[in-house]
Amino acid sequence: MNVKNLNLSVEELKILAENGQRDFIYGVGYYYENGIRTSVDLAQAAVWYEKAAKKGQAEAAMHLALMYYQGKGVEKDERKGLRYMEQAAKDGNVNAQFNMGRCYEEGLGTKPDPSKAFDWYKKAGAQGDFRAMCCMGVSYLSGQPVPYDPVKAFQLFEKAANANIPAAQYNLSVLYRYGEGVEKDEEKSDFWRMKAAQNGFKLAIKELENPDKDPEELA
Repeated sequence: MNVKNLNLSVEELKILAENGQRDFIYGVGYYYENGIRTSVDLAQAAVWYEKAAKKGQAEAAMHLALMYYQGKGVEKDERKGLRYMEQAAKDGNVNAQFNMGRCYEEGLGTKPDPSKAFDWYKKAGAQGDFRAMCCMGVSYLSGQPVPYDPVKAFQLFEKAANANIPAAQYNLSVLYRYGEGVEKDEEKSDFWRMKAAQNGFKLAIKELENPDKDPEELA
């Protein structure tokens, strides 16, 4: 059931939520957050998301986590954000799994932990999240926290690049440029760098704007 597409007022949705159905409860929060058939009210959105999250609604838990991270509708609290994000991730929400990877990679609400970050990216990648595949590729290329494996990095970057992930497109161009994990191919390197630039990847744009400079000088 997709409550986002229901042709109901927020008051009608609240009546349906009274029976405790967690998707309807989540829907009320979503309506308030996005101003669907009502005015935007982030505080009310947080209240309803919390009700749904307590009933195990993963999407609500993820939305609430983001609100705590950003301090929208609630007082900013990255630890609470992490707790709700983890709840959603453990319930199988792929976006939450990717976000957990970011949290552990960047130390958001917790200490940085590259191994845990990679584990969450792997879970998200297994569900087809191409952003997570790109992050895994970076880990294999850097040799942290997994062993250096440019072939695996290439395979992951290629999948994500074909799914139009700009960072993966740029990284793929680098592997082709230096023949790392794949046979060197300047033409393919240029192709993927152009793709990354067209998608707004800043380093690719810099390289195209400064063709006479060593790419390493622009990083």
